[in-house]
Amino acid sequence: MADEALSNKWLMRFVFALLCLILIFVQLLPLETTPRRWVGPEFMVVLALAWAVRQPGYTPSLLIAGMFLLADFLLLRPPGLATAIMVVACEVQRNRSSRLRDATFATEWLTAAVLMVFITLGYRLLGTIFLLPLPSLGLMLMQTIMNIAIYPGVVFLSHILFGVRRATAHDAMGTS
Repeated sequence: MADEALSNKWLMRFVFALLCLILIFVQLLPLETTPRRWVGPEFMVVLALAWAVRQPGYTPSLLIAGMFLLADFLLLRPPGLATAIMVVACEVQRNRSSRLRDATFATEWLTAAVLMVFITLGYRLLGTIFLLPLPSLGLMLMQTIMNIAIYPGVVFLSHILFGVRRATAHDAMGTS
């Protein structure tokens, strides 16, 4: 029984990594050749936050760090900045997962939304301190609003397609 739970956890970690790699690949595709005036959601951020609160064992810190560092390198972002912010954000989500286990979905969504706002503000603040070229504030806010808006859809698809449900008290006592 414990071996089955352990193998399922590793399978879901592999699925998470595969989804992140697919999202990075899609971002690298040259679908538009002109600069855009709008920005879509950052699906990796939403996916990581949703899985971290619903099944903390599926998103260990090293996996989050590896996927976001790879995204930083391939998408030509400042290496490590988004990675560090996302590792901290996912750890906050992971620590709140036991308290959010019995809460409503609206509470979970609000918690994720507040965290996404802090991710944006943290990136903006650290980018300013380190004198990094940053996108306009309007684009960053638009992306944050899009992230918040698609959170329920990502949670729904994760639940339907991959079976990522809220961890029960029994799951919390399981193996790491």
